[in-house]
Amino acid sequence: MRVFVLGIDSAEPDLVFREWGEKLPAIKSLRSEGAWGRISSTIPPITCPAWPSAFSGFNPGHFGLYDLRYRRPGTYTDFGIVNSRVIKVPRIWDILSRRGLKSGVVFVPTTYPPSRINGFMVSSFLTPTVESQFTHPPSLKKLVLDAVGGPENYIIDVYDYRRKDPKQLYEELKRKTEHDFKVIRKLLKTQGEWDLFVAVIMTVDRAQHTLWKFFDRDHPRYVDDPELRDGLLDLYVQIDRELEKTLELIPKDTAVIVVSDHGAKRMFYRINVNEALMSEGFLKLKEKPKEPIGLADADKRGLIDWEHTQAFALGAYIGQVFINLEGREPKGAVEKNEYIEVRKEVADFLKNIRGPNGEKLDNRVFVREEAYRGENIDRMPDITVYFDNLHYGANEALGLGSLYSLETVKGPDDSNHGEYGIFVLRDPEGRVKGEIKGLKMEDLAPTILKLLEIPAPSGIEGKSIF
Repeated sequence: MRVFVLGIDSAEPDLVFREWGEKLPAIKSLRSEGAWGRISSTIPPITCPAWPSAFSGFNPGHFGLYDLRYRRPGTYTDFGIVNSRVIKVPRIWDILSRRGLKSGVVFVPTTYPPSRINGFMVSSFLTPTVESQFTHPPSLKKLVLDAVGGPENYIIDVYDYRRKDPKQLYEELKRKTEHDFKVIRKLLKTQGEWDLFVAVIMTVDRAQHTLWKFFDRDHPRYVDDPELRDGLLDLYVQIDRELEKTLELIPKDTAVIVVSDHGAKRMFYRINVNEALMSEGFLKLKEKPKEPIGLADADKRGLIDWEHTQAFALGAYIGQVFINLEGREPKGAVEKNEYIEVRKEVADFLKNIRGPNGEKLDNRVFVREEAYRGENIDRMPDITVYFDNLHYGANEALGLGSLYSLETVKGPDDSNHGEYGIFVLRDPEGRVKGEIKGLKMEDLAPTILKLLEIPAPSGIEGKSIF
């Protein structure tokens, strides 16, 4: 048995399984022949914790990730960018390598710098530049660059997508999708037999953040633009067609999985969480900024009165709130024996935040020990908040003068991340079929290992679906 996995970052189950299901024949065929269902993302439903959980079977608390960046211990706003070295638990390609099985890992988030595995690896959107060594083995880099016409044509990511003209962005995302499948198929044709091949496509994620309002008539900022009305659908269709061509290169007895790390849903507003915490006295400033600035810039300018601050927030999609705890934070103002009480006060306040017109929001609040397990739980937020169950995003900026905004310092978003992704499995032995419920992200790794007839490591938290 071999296993081929295509990850479609942010693919939304309501679109893939319902609204656009008939327009995605390759995925529809896999569903009809196998098993499918929604898969619960991690808390929070964000790329960099979700994919490591999917390919390891462990909760994000084991590797201490909750976003694209992480706060360095002993600091307030000194951030590191997630990289492969942060993931201390084995992922499925590590397990296979120890058994002499070969893996191909292509564009999977949190694989830069690439690992020395039995097989090959091409790292993903966190690769710094084309000059970086982003392949294993290093000699593979030339083949990857040649697959798209040389280094001048290699696209690591579509950057600044929030600020781009939507029509320009749409064209760039189509090129990036074509680019990625060229690399995938080149590797399938040239790298010999493999036991596991995993690739992740990021373009749907970028598109949904910026093109959602052109198709969703219920979006508060809906734009009826004939050129972009079907832009997001066209990208889904393009990926489906590229998948169909790719499957022609794969032996018929291969198990095929299509999965996303989270979904998406329309975003109405953002809650400016630090402004909200200031309004209740949980966050204190020495001086108010004269213009909107990020929390890190406010910290660098010495604007925050950390000695009298009880809580502060990070995050652009999900509210990630940290208690300013003594002994953990540099100038912790909350004593350890007050931690639970203060955390409850902050959580209750955030849960009851209303919309700009006083409307009640479906705010979901998770405290640390409910959401996370593992040896790095101390790095995780004390409180995680899904404002209006993710129809409202979050904003960590200060100086906005309001509890509500439409964008962060990086720009606007049409959609937020959703708490469910897609899962489709065509097992050539037909052991599992039909709709499956109750899936979670950690179940992917043990399911792949079961398909390969390899026992899951002890302590793994996910379970195979069959």
